[in-house]
Amino acid sequence: MGVRPPLGRYIKQVWQRRSFIWNLSASRAYSRNQGSYLGQAWAILRPVLDAAVYVIIFGFLFHSSAPGIENRAAFITIGTFTYSLFQTSVMSGLNSVPTNLQLIRSHKFPRAVVPLATVMTETVLFAPILVAMTAVVLVTGVLPGMGVVVPTWSWLTLPFAAVLLAVFSAGVAMFFARLGARAPDIANAMPFILTLGRYASGAMFLISAMVPDELWLKPLLLHQPVAIYLELFRAAFGNEPLIPMTAGLWLEATAWAVGVFAIGFLYFWRAEETYGRD
Repeated sequence: MGVRPPLGRYIKQVWQRRSFIWNLSASRAYSRNQGSYLGQAWAILRPVLDAAVYVIIFGFLFHSSAPGIENRAAFITIGTFTYSLFQTSVMSGLNSVPTNLQLIRSHKFPRAVVPLATVMTETVLFAPILVAMTAVVLVTGVLPGMGVVVPTWSWLTLPFAAVLLAVFSAGVAMFFARLGARAPDIANAMPFILTLGRYASGAMFLISAMVPDELWLKPLLLHQPVAIYLELFRAAFGNEPLIPMTAGLWLEATAWAVGVFAIGFLYFWRAEETYGRD
């Protein structure tokens, strides 16, 4: 503690501990919700209930939230389920250093392992959530006023979309992990920021249709990374003609994932020697 190794050696040290990251994240994913009666079922029930609330409000009460969308319920379900991975990853990363101080102070290892393991935990938990999202999207096809959802080959790309989102979320999580280590009060403001991000990313409505063209922020909203990942998941389901699968969409999502991860990793590494200090 108190020493920041060179970047090349640091990356090598993190890579050497990849098995530890996986085992730590898997054990934490398994222990999540063990104290409740429904146990691991809550990992799926939370996003399902979350999606149900937004579908009722934006899918049935406010039809204008997604003009031109054939299945509003599926559109909103995909948006809320997908955003949940980003939201939980950022919150877990933000709190990763303060909640693991005993581990940090008692063992010598690259501290990036801590936020990376927390994001890996959320990614592991997202696997059954992705299956549940697929099932719910299929069910929305039988709801009144909603278009039929038919499985297509593009569904095979969903795991790859999830990996890109997880890499991007890891970069954001490491950025906030450093902030959370020095300023724990930011954890109190983060839920409000993430709620704003949910709406700014178009989780419940179509940005291109709802945001006026004359608003100078519209291009930024359309191409900001979280909105890109929501569109990528919706395109992967392939049930909306307004959201086609394109190579440009994959390239943009990949660029955001690689770029943000690199920036977040570097930002976290720059304060390596400070983690665990009083």
